[in-house]
Amino acid sequence: MDVDTEPPATRDIASRIVTPGTLITSDPAYMRGHGTFVENTAIYSSVAGAVERINKLVSVRPLKQRYGGEIGDIIVGRITEVAAKRWRVDVNSRQDGVLLLSSINLPGGIQRRKSESDELQMRSFFAEGDLVFAEVQSYFADGAL
Repeated sequence: MDVDTEPPATRDIASRIVTPGTLITSDPAYMRGHGTFVENTAIYSSVAGAVERINKLVSVRPLKQRYGGEIGDIIVGRITEVAAKRWRVDVNSRQDGVLLLSSINLPGGIQRRKSESDELQMRSFFAEGDLVFAEVQSYFADGAL
C-alpha cells in the first residue's frame, strides 16, 4: 500500500490500517516517523495501527496503547501502596499515579493543614485495594500522574 500512489477513493481510515511489517511506501522522499522502520529505503510499519501522513512524514498510530493522562482528566484508580504522605495508585497507565496526603479532603470536609496525626492515620483514609476517583492535577518529572 504505497501512500503516494493509492487512489483518493481508498484513502479512508479502513484502508489505512496496517500490521507490523507492512510496506507503507518505497518512495525515498518520505521520512519515517513513530511506529515505522526503514529497510532498503522502504518504510515499513513496526506496529499495528493507522497510517498518518503529515506532509512528507509518515507514522503509524497504534490501535491499542496505554493511557497517557492529561491534566484535568477524571480517573479511577486502585490504591496499591501507602507510603510517607502519599498513596501509589494504579491507573492502568504507563506509570502509577501518586495521591498526596495534602491533596485530599479530610472526612467531614474539614479544611485545615495536614498534621503528623493525619500521616499516622493514612490507612484509615485509603488502604491498599481501595478505589479512588480523582482529577489529574499535575505530572511529576518522570511522567507519573
